[in-house]
Amino acid sequence: MKVALIVLWTLAAGVGLFLLVRARIVRATEALTREAARDKLPPPDAPPDHPGGA
Repeated sequence: MKVALIVLWTLAAGVGLFLLVRARIVRATEALTREAARDKLPPPDAPPDHPGGA
């Protein structure tokens, strides 16, 4: 019985750590994606890329 409790607690700790690390990876990926999208947008007063375009 004692071994089963140790195994269950270890499994629960592993799942908890997995969820924490996964959440951090998701947040970091979202931040990088936002930053990359922000860098891609031209400044509001930038001229158009093609001649004659509005």
